[in-house]
Amino acid sequence: MTGGRVFNSGMAADTQRCERARGWVSLRVDGELSELESALLRAHLDRCAACARFAGGVEHIAEALRTAGLERPAPLTVVVPGRRRTAHALQAALATVLVVSTGAAAAFVGAGHSPSSARAAKPVAVVAAVESPDAFRKLRRPLLLAPSRQWPRNRRVPAESA
Repeated sequence: MTGGRVFNSGMAADTQRCERARGWVSLRVDGELSELESALLRAHLDRCAACARFAGGVEHIAEALRTAGLERPAPLTVVVPGRRRTAHALQAALATVLVVSTGAAAAFVGAGHSPSSARAAKPVAVVAAVESPDAFRKLRRPLLLAPSRQWPRNRRVPAESA
């Protein structure tokens, strides 16, 4: 240990120098390398064959890219199919028939029941405008506290099971 620095075999230092030199190669290709960095890079490339090969390859690729002509992509055309009005009209007609037939079936099934066998409607609070949530709670409280009828697990009403 000399002066607070640890000297190793030099392998890590060489790797760091090579990484820095390769970054400088990239900057030199783009014309952004300073004079000092350029001098340091030349000195490193004179000593390191691997970095010299790397620099030659990068410069070759950059030159090939700069001299290559620009290619224009083929124009892209998107074909949007026209609307099929007959399919939409058929869908609308089928939906209408379905709604009308469902209504007719419900009216037919409901016509067989007498009014006395109809279940009582559950009271519902309708509030047009409530001043506050507390006012709404006061309106709902009697309905929430009303005893509810317990149904058996098989969901049959005891009077209907006979």
